Amino acid sequence: MQKILIVDDEAFARTAIEDSIKAADNTIQVFTASNGDEALEVLSMEDIDIIMTDIKMPGMSGMELLTEIRRLKIETEVIILSSYNEFDLVRQALQLGAFDYLFKPAMLPDDILEVIKKAFASQKDRISKSESVSNKVEGHNHPQDKGIFFFELLNGSGIEQDRYLQGLERFNLNGNINKIVVSVFKLNFYQESLVEIFENNINILKAAVCEAANDILGQKIHQFISSNFYEYILVSWDGESLTNKQFTDNVENKIRMIMEFMNTNFKLDFSVGISNVSNTFTDLSKLYLEATFEASKGSLGSGNISYAREFKGNISLNKEMKIALDYIKNKLGDKNLSLQMVADHVGLSRNYFCKIFKQTMGVNFIEYITRLRVEKARNLYINTDMKIYEIAEKVGYSDWHYLYSVYKKLFGHSMSQEKTGFR
Repeated sequence: MQKILIVDDEAFARTAIEDSIKAADNTIQVFTASNGDEALEVLSMEDIDIIMTDIKMPGMSGMELLTEIRRLKIETEVIILSSYNEFDLVRQALQLGAFDYLFKPAMLPDDILEVIKKAFASQKDRISKSESVSNKVEGHNHPQDKGIFFFELLNGSGIEQDRYLQGLERFNLNGNINKIVVSVFKLNFYQESLVEIFENNINILKAAVCEAANDILGQKIHQFISSNFYEYILVSWDGESLTNKQFTDNVENKIRMIMEFMNTNFKLDFSVGISNVSNTFTDLSKLYLEATFEASKGSLGSGNISYAREFKGNISLNKEMKIALDYIKNKLGDKNLSLQMVADHVGLSRNYFCKIFKQTMGVNFIEYITRLRVEKARNLYINTDMKIYEIAEKVGYSDWHYLYSVYKKLFGHSMSQEKTGFR
């Protein structure tokens, strides 16, 4: 089904355009928004074919919306709606890649339908050409970048065994590697002047951060990658006869060097979480969640490093907690997941399990589950094309509105801002 989004702060204008479209073709699905911010929310949930946007609106304007759409590489045709005295803005919009424009005071239903028809034809032609190029590229079987390979493993969305083994071989990761750890860098603070230095281009900034970090690390046994401006991921591995503590001490030293460099040169301040140590790359998604949870703890202050708990001490408790955490990870998408379910699974009473969970993890069960779900949702939103309602279902929420509100409460900004750059 073809989808159109109408963005205008004037309700009567939105209604008039929508009525004209539906009268001509009721198979077209029409969405509306009153400003650019609302439009981005719709775009985060729907694959929109055509956007018709007023060029001047309170909040995020049509020009700013167009800039964001192009920067985010959202494949849609944009039609500008303007008044007679906005020729300069119209010209700028066309230079930014707007498909066409209409003058609101003079446009008629036939004008609206004609430009929409042309926009749909243009998009169909562009998609056809894109698919042709994509097929040619796939035919040459180009190998994936190591960073993308790691992202596939970190996302935990599943990777075919053959593809996994080929990746290990291609990137020389199939040797005697017996220690793997994931570290997550969460941005606490940045100076506004940094935005100007990098000309408001987050991609340039992320590239600069990753390049500097990888120069410090040396990429032989480390890979530093960026999921977005606010989060960076370090995957480290080793095959030497080091103890786990010696290995993690070496990783921590590298992390502190990175943090010091970023603070001194880029004025970026991070909190870092470090996962437990594993002996297989198939555990990367689990290690990522551990590290992310540590980096996101509210008790963390500026520049802190926090380790995931190793569950040392009581051997029985160690076994029970590992079983419990694996069960939680596997059942995270179950909206009925509860403390009682997990306690029953490990064979403990609800009250006793609640007590040892808090003692071991440092937070209560509900907070832990909420953090894991929101972090997984964040990761899926940033690194996949899934819609918010699909992500909500994937992480165990039946109502995406609830996920959205919990997300905003935890991070202080909406999910859509994860893809729109500096907030």
